[in-house]
Amino acid sequence: MPDTITACGHDTTTPPVRVCAHLTAVTGDDPVPDPIGVLTGHGLQHHIVCAGCDTPAALICADCAADLHVTAWRGQPGILERPEPLHTTVSRWPLPPALGEVISLTPAGSAWLALTADGRIAELRPDTGSTVSLATVDVRSESPGEPWMGHTPSLRLLASADARFAAVVRDYGRFGQVLDLADGGRPTMTLDGGDHRPETVPFSAAFATVDGRTVLIHRTAWNRLDISDPATGTLLTPRTHDLDYFHGRLHVSPGSRAILDDGWVWHPVGIPQTWNLPAWLGTNPAEPEEGASLQALCQRAYHWDSGMCFIGDDRVALSGIGDDDDAMIPGARIFDVTTGTQLTAFAGPTGTFLSDGHRLYSTAGTTTHVWDPSTGHRTATVPDFTPTCLHPGTGELATITDGTLLRLQIKI
Repeated sequence: MPDTITACGHDTTTPPVRVCAHLTAVTGDDPVPDPIGVLTGHGLQHHIVCAGCDTPAALICADCAADLHVTAWRGQPGILERPEPLHTTVSRWPLPPALGEVISLTPAGSAWLALTADGRIAELRPDTGSTVSLATVDVRSESPGEPWMGHTPSLRLLASADARFAAVVRDYGRFGQVLDLADGGRPTMTLDGGDHRPETVPFSAAFATVDGRTVLIHRTAWNRLDISDPATGTLLTPRTHDLDYFHGRLHVSPGSRAILDDGWVWHPVGIPQTWNLPAWLGTNPAEPEEGASLQALCQRAYHWDSGMCFIGDDRVALSGIGDDDDAMIPGARIFDVTTGTQLTAFAGPTGTFLSDGHRLYSTAGTTTHVWDPSTGHRTATVPDFTPTCLHPGTGELATITDGTLLRLQIKI
């Protein structure tokens, strides 16, 4: 499109934004009226007006519009639709009553692992109807304290890709335990994430496979992550660096090439960060603090511990469009992890984010939505199904509800 001369005096090749005349009249140290974004219903297209005005009368460039920092939104964004014929049949397997209450589910090897309320770890093979108890976990007890923002401490199960190791961590708490399932469930590590504000984040822990070797990434203090050998507990990243950063939930890319950390900094601001895992383990023990691959993707005041996931090894999806939790549009932002560049953003996705490397899945209420992360189109919906995890080997989405394992493998 040809360059457009805007009211801010800048030439731009990107679409300008309409604003009210009051926002263009501010000069020098004059206070800026609280900018209000007015969504037009066409994707994320919007105008910006001051609180007492509804009439956009001038054009400014996109960069100057971003500097206005919208404090609230009116109207609704538009969601792009491109329905595709998908197989969306959910299979249901009632779990054996002897298993009891399942509180966490995770993929492991070619099966699923379940953590029960009484501390058992069981292998689930729904295609054969097999359930095998593998170990019993004993995570160190701790005083729950006052829930922060409604987050009650709860146990979460993790497993290595080869199904040899399992870890159980207490989200919004301090402790966890690692077990060697190939050795009868022998405990190999006690995890301690430190006592400084652990209630603000899920426990930072994730397994990865680097050069054929299974490692565990875990928080050893509120501002420090380390890599350990889960078989022995040996520290693999000796260093003295740390950050003024509260490490949060960790996501590892499918090929264990990158890490996504959903952490925050005081005052508080959520700052999701990514960095290269092989570089951290192989060449630079300080990669999460000052490495060449470290990318801070964005900053969102009072917004973290939200939906996010990898889409393959090179892209991530973050939920929420905006820079403040008080003015956040439900939607997804897609970033390139190697450059930290935002590739696109689109309205609609909320809740838990999962991806098979091609599609983005999001949950809203009792419904799962399927998205094309490159174009932002919603391609399908699955009612009465809200998965909590995705099996990287089979591509299945799964959850356990009312004693039943629900699975869905979406096929075009």
